[in-house]
Amino acid sequence: MNEVRDRAVRILLTEDNQADVYLIRQALSQKFDRFELQVLSNGEEAVKMIDSLGQGGLLPDIVLLDLNLPRCDGKEILGKLRQMPGGDVIPVIIITSSDSPRDRDDVARLGATRYFKKPFELSDFMRIGDVVEDILRDTSVAAKDTY
Repeated sequence: MNEVRDRAVRILLTEDNQADVYLIRQALSQKFDRFELQVLSNGEEAVKMIDSLGQGGLLPDIVLLDLNLPRCDGKEILGKLRQMPGGDVIPVIIITSSDSPRDRDDVARLGATRYFKKPFELSDFMRIGDVVEDILRDTSVAAKDTY
């Protein structure tokens, strides 16, 4: 995937921990030559973004979503995204420190594409780039572009 694309991968990240944002950005830069990372730091910003996307905004290729956000939790955001026109086909990776079976079941029911538990080891955390790459390769968005 480090080959030339027609355009940069559009990634929406909702994460309130700036250290995690930094690590995710680093992991993505190891996998993608070109990507646009829009970072939202709380659930309220994410809800506003989803509302604007529903009004005809440019959809992201993939969403990375923390569950435990201030002002609105990730489950509510995921549910809102899935109800938005076109939001049902956007891959969503839940990135969270929670290993709760209930959280896993809830986000699966809401249509999450993947559940990525934040690991303690840096090398394991950096695997998020591989996960994003794999999902994009398997989606129709990725199939339309040349990698």
